[in-house]
Amino acid sequence: MSHYDPETGGASCPIFRKKGKRAVVLCNGPQPPVPLLDYWLKGADIFVCADAAGHPYDHLPREPDVVIGDFDSLAGRILSGRDGPKFLQVADQYTTDSEKALLYLIGEGFEEVILMGSTGWRLDHTLYNVQLLERFADQLRILIAGHHADTVRLGAGSQVSWDISPGVLFSVIPMCGLVTGVTFEGAMYPLLGETLEPGGPATISNRVTMSPLLISVGTGALLVAVDRELGPDFIEDIFEEE
Repeated sequence: MSHYDPETGGASCPIFRKKGKRAVVLCNGPQPPVPLLDYWLKGADIFVCADAAGHPYDHLPREPDVVIGDFDSLAGRILSGRDGPKFLQVADQYTTDSEKALLYLIGEGFEEVILMGSTGWRLDHTLYNVQLLERFADQLRILIAGHHADTVRLGAGSQVSWDISPGVLFSVIPMCGLVTGVTFEGAMYPLLGETLEPGGPATISNRVTMSPLLISVGTGALLVAVDRELGPDFIEDIFEEE
C-alpha cells in the first residue's frame, strides 16, 4: 500500500507536507498522469502552466490560473479576450519558462512549489530544472514530482523524519560538492555521520526498512528521491477506483 493518500492529496505528502502558500507548476516536458496531477493540485493554492504545458487545458483536473513564458511554443494558439487562464508573457531569453514561473511565484508571496513535467525528453532541460532546487533554496521549498519518484533538497542542518512504508526505494545524491554528517536511520544501508561527494560512494536505490525514515545532513546539500510505491506500477495501483 502506498504512503501517498489520494484522498487528502499533496498537502499531506510525507516528504513534503504543506507549510505555506503552495503552487503547482506544470512544465512542458512529458506530462504527468492525470491522477498524479490531481493528487498535487488538491494541496495547491495556484496552478501555473509554463508556456505550452498542458495546452489545450480541457483534459487537466482543473484549468490553470496562470500561463507564463516567452510563448515561443504557444505562438498562434493564445486566445485573447476569452474566459480562461491569465497569460503572462515574459520575453527574457536568459531565463527558462520554469524559472519565469518560479520568479513570478516568489513575487506573489508563494513559499512552496511542486514542479511537474520538468524531467524527461531532454537531459539538458532535466539537469537545469534539478539545479533550480539549489538556486532557489533560500526563497522556495521545491519538490520535483516525476513519474515514479519525488525529489527534494535537504540543505545544511536538515533533520527529517518521514513516515514511509518499509520496502520503498530512495536515492541520495550530493548537490554541489562535499556533504558531511550524513546519517540514515531506518534504511537497509544506514549511514552514520558520513561524508558524500559527487561520483561516490553510491547511495542509489537504498530501501526503507523501518518507518519513520530518518535523514540528517551536517553541511552541504543533498537531493533525495523517494519512490511512491514498492514497484513501478504505483500510479495505477494507488489511484484505481474501487
